[in-house]
Amino acid sequence: MPTTNETLRDALVAARRDKALIEMTEQPVPASFLEGLGVQAAIAKRLGHAEAGWKVAIAEGGLPVAGLMPGPYLAPGDVYDGAIGAELRVEIEIALRLARDVPMRPGQPYSRAELLGHCDKAYLGIEIVESRLANWQGVPFALWLADALGHGGYYLGPELDMKVLDDLTGLGCFISLNGVTIYDQAAVHGNGDPMAPFLAWANRKDELMGGLRAGQIVTTGSLCGGVLSPGKGEIVTKLSPLGTVSLTLR
Repeated sequence: MPTTNETLRDALVAARRDKALIEMTEQPVPASFLEGLGVQAAIAKRLGHAEAGWKVAIAEGGLPVAGLMPGPYLAPGDVYDGAIGAELRVEIEIALRLARDVPMRPGQPYSRAELLGHCDKAYLGIEIVESRLANWQGVPFALWLADALGHGGYYLGPELDMKVLDDLTGLGCFISLNGVTIYDQAAVHGNGDPMAPFLAWANRKDELMGGLRAGQIVTTGSLCGGVLSPGKGEIVTKLSPLGTVSLTLR
């Protein structure tokens, strides 16, 4: 008899393989955030996902969490194919590429400057959030973790100066769909400092998901929240005045 976490794992594996949606209310909820991470890791292993990158966040209570971004990474102009009926959200972010491994170091936490020193490039990144869970507003966070924090796909845009992480003042986030503006506001990070969730994950105490390794992409979190696309078509995103990424949702 499968455990509740195995039942959830198998349902999400099937949904991702079939590009299908499952009802949130029909799924068991992991008993803790750490169990949710464990289910996510089991799903990634079952699907053979590469540890190519991570989306990092800080959960309630200060627990650092992450979602695997296995790639392949999309280039500006590429088409993103969503599951039929899925809600797609667009997030404007700053991503970093690791030049060196960041091994876990209990008792000797990394500093912000030290962690940045392990990175060699920054990018304008656009994440497409597409949960496998239908009607996922209000989803328990442990279940959201099991579904890789809703990760769908990631666009790597133009390179940015890493100093942009130090001061978001004067930056704006713009998103349009088929020429109609759906978001236009100042860039704001939910943790204030975009490096805060990355630093928290680098200094985590539990290794469930895999390591931070050279060549991986780490995204530091949305600067515009999750902007629901009201339909499919041509999306233009801007982190003004630094760069633009255009893409197609289909």
